[in-house]
Amino acid sequence: MPVKRRYGQDGLVLMMVLVFALLLVGSVATLSRQAVIDSAIARNRENRERADGLARGGIELAKALILADKFQGSEEQALETSNDLWATIMEHEIEAPGGGRLRLRIEDATARLNLNAVVVDSQGDDLIESDGQGLLEALLEKVIDEMPIPPGEKIYDLSELTTNLIDFIDADDDSLDGGDESRAYQYRSRDEPGPLNRPLLSIDELRAVPGFDARLVAALKPYLTVHPPGFRGGINPNTAPPHVLALIFFDDGVQQRLADEDDVREILKIRQEGGFVCGEGQSLEACTPMSEIVPNAAGIFPPLSFVSDVFLVVSEAQVGDMRRSVEAVLDRSGAPSVTLLSWRVL
Repeated sequence: MPVKRRYGQDGLVLMMVLVFALLLVGSVATLSRQAVIDSAIARNRENRERADGLARGGIELAKALILADKFQGSEEQALETSNDLWATIMEHEIEAPGGGRLRLRIEDATARLNLNAVVVDSQGDDLIESDGQGLLEALLEKVIDEMPIPPGEKIYDLSELTTNLIDFIDADDDSLDGGDESRAYQYRSRDEPGPLNRPLLSIDELRAVPGFDARLVAALKPYLTVHPPGFRGGINPNTAPPHVLALIFFDDGVQQRLADEDDVREILKIRQEGGFVCGEGQSLEACTPMSEIVPNAAGIFPPLSFVSDVFLVVSEAQVGDMRRSVEAVLDRSGAPSVTLLSWRVL
């Protein structure tokens, strides 16, 4: 007797086999994808750690560079200029062994205006005088004029900003315009400090000064520093960028003013031709006295600086797709050791 085929059962078995095959393929694909993801995560973790180590190593390299510059022998080599090795290192990208790239940006502190030096001297005494007030107001006017402020938005009061800033930093409790300094803070949040009555530790502290909003503080940062602590000098004309050179403040015999475009161009021309600017009495080769550039150079406020021991360093490392940046402020005045004044991961 012929046997009847069980088509229904055979079809069911075939379907189950196909389902299990699809599940197996899906599991393999999932496991493969997870393996790829895990491998990528592990690789990124390793690259991030390598980038972090490379960025930190960049700070150590910067220490070596500024120390080497410190121990140069001649008076001319002792001056900080844009031709120094530490200044030109940013033009080069360093290839790290085993892959990875490092870029260093080193800037001596006097390449920016020390805001504390405008208000307090090295002994902590207040400098509430026409020079300090005049420079602050001129600085604020310049920066605010360059800010892209849409019509109808907040208009800054230069006199109020200047007064509030000086009151915020100076050591006494008396406002420049009379009365108690703290009155300007009586309607502010309790979480925000009143007058510090001390030098600033960071430019970000300006955000606690009445009238200084985040936008204004951000616009001021490229011009200003708070380092070195207790420093009484001004800008270094041999390392400051053009926008900072424009903050050189002096009496031209008619009025107190900032350096104009022609003054800045003359300084830059000297630097581009391999020379440098120096103070009176420095008879150095390739030196142009500041008195040949602006009138009454001896009256520049704060007095120009030509030597620095404090440097801002930004170390940027990349390994694969991972980037790491570290910013540090280094003080070499205690050479051969270098003191770390501040450190942060960007």
